[in-house]
Amino acid sequence: QADADNDVNPLDQVSYSNINPNTQTIYIRLEYGVTGCYETTTLDLIVNPIPTFVAITDYELCDYNNPGDLVEQFDLTIKDTEIINGQNATISYYETQVDAENGTNPIVGLYTNTSTPQTIYVQLQDNTNACIAVGSFNIIVNELPAVTPVTPLEECDDDNDGFAEFTLEDKNAEVLNGQTGMTVSYYETQADADNATNPLISPYTNIVVNTQAVYIRIENDTTGCYSTNTMDLVVNPLPIITPVTPLEVCDDDNDGFGVFELGLKNTEALGGQVGINVTYHETQADADSGANALDQVSYSNINPNTQTIFIRLEDAATGCYDTTTL
Repeated sequence: QADADNDVNPLDQVSYSNINPNTQTIYIRLEYGVTGCYETTTLDLIVNPIPTFVAITDYELCDYNNPGDLVEQFDLTIKDTEIINGQNATISYYETQVDAENGTNPIVGLYTNTSTPQTIYVQLQDNTNACIAVGSFNIIVNELPAVTPVTPLEECDDDNDGFAEFTLEDKNAEVLNGQTGMTVSYYETQADADNATNPLISPYTNIVVNTQAVYIRIENDTTGCYSTNTMDLVVNPLPIITPVTPLEVCDDDNDGFGVFELGLKNTEALGGQVGINVTYHETQADADSGANALDQVSYSNINPNTQTIFIRLEDAATGCYDTTTL
């Protein structure tokens, strides 16, 4: 007031910074140029707070619409609550910082990204004092896990009923095809695979006889984006076992031992089947494992007079086998 009365220390009328925070009173002198008479009044300078931003999280979508183009539609308004954060403010979105600062060309409705990641700018305007603040966040379209054809998972039908137990995880490596950071799960329906509900637990027994399609979900552990695929569970039949009559030779030296041509029994053991490999073994364990196959042209018995050997019939295509005795 003293400066105003004495007309000293006038303030810069173009650029003056307040020296008291938030609110400061300054004094105005109005002086009549002819007489020098003056009067004074006051002016309050008020610094209004601008809206504040918390750290804005990125807005991410999965590339479900036309996978591979990395273009999706974003509903930016779902970020409103997070960004306003309880303030009495109005929000609008822009493609550029200049537009956000000037309040021009706001984005209206669903927004289709032009790149990924892409920066979106936000203007927050205080509804009380009209002060604005500008912030930004990224919109991102995440790729889906890659999908490649999966060969059937096959098991042998040990009891010829068309059902078997499957270890589904045996196919994980083939499903992923080198991808990492992914989780693989299996389902009976496409809906379950899409919703990640009712995953199948190994060992899993098929519910459709002989062949059943199951659905695979491949989910990115970081983004949550997923793809689905299908795989057939196949129950392969065992070779058909037919009774095999004894193979006999004459004992020329009465020692109880002879030389047998085991291969003579192949046709009888096959019973007309094709694509089946026949091998002969001294023990059931060898027949089950396929180990230590005997010479089919010239085999000498190791037990005198009578010996039981074991025949393995193995499907050359599936590896399924069954055994019988001779």
